[in-house]
Amino acid sequence: MTRHLHDTGALCPVCLKEYPAEVYADADGVVWMSRTCPEHGPLTTRMWPDADHYEWLRSEAFPKVRPQNPEPVRDACPFGCGTCARHERRGTLLEIEVTRNCNLHCPVCFASSETGEYDPTMDEISAMYDAIERAVGTDGAVQLTGGEPTCREDLHEIIFMGRAKGFWGIEVNTNGLVIASRPGYLEDLVAAGLTGVYLSFDGVTGNVYEATCGRDILDVKLRAIERCREVGIQVVLSVAVVAGLNDGQIGDILRFALDNSDVVAGVALQPAFTSGRFDAERAMPMSAGDVIFALAEQSDGLLDVRDIWPLGCSNPLCDTGVFLVKDSQAEHPSGFYPATRRMTPQEYAEGYSPDSPQGSVFLDILHKKGVKVDTGVSIIIMNYMDAVSMDTQRLRECSMMVCVPDGRALPFCSYHLTDANGCRIYPPWCKEDIHG
Repeated sequence: MTRHLHDTGALCPVCLKEYPAEVYADADGVVWMSRTCPEHGPLTTRMWPDADHYEWLRSEAFPKVRPQNPEPVRDACPFGCGTCARHERRGTLLEIEVTRNCNLHCPVCFASSETGEYDPTMDEISAMYDAIERAVGTDGAVQLTGGEPTCREDLHEIIFMGRAKGFWGIEVNTNGLVIASRPGYLEDLVAAGLTGVYLSFDGVTGNVYEATCGRDILDVKLRAIERCREVGIQVVLSVAVVAGLNDGQIGDILRFALDNSDVVAGVALQPAFTSGRFDAERAMPMSAGDVIFALAEQSDGLLDVRDIWPLGCSNPLCDTGVFLVKDSQAEHPSGFYPATRRMTPQEYAEGYSPDSPQGSVFLDILHKKGVKVDTGVSIIIMNYMDAVSMDTQRLRECSMMVCVPDGRALPFCSYHLTDANGCRIYPPWCKEDIHG
């Protein structure tokens, strides 16, 4: 017996065309999304582990703030992204890919990084900064990513350019190899205006990195964090959660972050999404819901699943989180408590600012209330979508954008989308689109 939850749109992973889809709960309360492509057949995707939790999150959606300067609708969704006039939420975190080159070749990386690839010029990067300013102003957070940004010898100049244009927050998404090994390098980036390090950190044991990076680089990660501590810049741990590999270490990563809260400002948990060939009739991707339940279960009682609330900037199923406040009077042995235990949903809604980036929604509210937040830890769970899991309504509410030199800001999940053969709709930096 099934229970209808709502209707939406979903993709055929072969042709990437959008078709009407039904989202329903099965007899065990698991949430599924089903659609049928007339040419390539039916597909049912597992979307969430618990229907009650799924519906509760959806009921907590915040009012939508539309983009300021939308592009005309040029094609069916997910083609013709602009951000187009169909888009329902403004960007709050915007990425600039400064390179596709990388000093690692990780099996789980969505960026398909290469070696010897063309890098965008400084003029093209300047155009991408300008695109962000037109889309959201200079108060949005900018993340420099790739590839591996530290492969560029002029990274400090790129950071300085962004700060000179008025952007208050610029962080680098990095694997940490160069930061850990090159004396004085991080100091140069901070002097140029770097405000944060977004460090890939997939586990607390070496075997995890052997699987995700091809070799054990845990010592490199720890050294990179120590360098951030020495320089005095905050670091966010970015965790690609892979079922059967490191999903049992979520609690260990949480405890590591709490033990190092003087330098670790946050943890971003991201269930790994897939691309490439697909010919089954049922897909079983790991969802943010699975991560939320695992986080609560492994937190030693610090968190309950309903301590983790929507962050307001995107669809509530895409971005959720909680801020953990350090307090000597906290009841939990860790010395932290979740802010949602001492805040009502009404207070959260009234204090919420649509200008807060994903990671600072709770922090900004607490700061206004006079709560000490400088040694707290922000936990974010981000639910990226691929061809088998993409709910097109959620795509139209994406607030995480990738900027390209022609002035467009593309939703993150559509920018990285591949069909069943691994071909992209949007190649990096506006090379010829495979479906365009």
